[in-house]
Amino acid sequence: MDRVQESTQIQAPVKNCYAQWMKFEEFPTFMKHVKSVTKMSGNLWHWKVDGPMGAKLEWDAEMQGVEPEYKISWKTVSDSAVKASGEVHFQELDSTSTKVTSALVYEAPLGAVGEMVAKLFSNPDAMVKEDLENFKQLVEAKTPAAAAI
Repeated sequence: MDRVQESTQIQAPVKNCYAQWMKFEEFPTFMKHVKSVTKMSGNLWHWKVDGPMGAKLEWDAEMQGVEPEYKISWKTVSDSAVKASGEVHFQELDSTSTKVTSALVYEAPLGAVGEMVAKLFSNPDAMVKEDLENFKQLVEAKTPAAAAI
């Protein structure tokens, strides 16, 4: 199992950051490799991702825990080709600033799918960092006070 963790500071209240992250269907707006995230039922979500060399990857993930304005955690379901879990923490720094930390744990399976997943996550630190920076830009653009700072 490999683990990646990255953080960024966003000039927006914690409630804005948390509310935007909870809009899973909007992940493709800030995660360039994610094509769609669709609610299936209850806490179950279906992911479609563009992999390397035009490969398409899909898996289901279940929300494991939600602590409003503090933490969101998830894990792929047991029969998924992709084995991964993650958490996003939201730390209020002050009324207009939030530290967002994303942690991803993944295990590439064996075989051709495993090779595609390994290539997709060939530089997971950079991927998570880029996703967080894109998220920061999205939230700050939607937060009027951020423009004045």
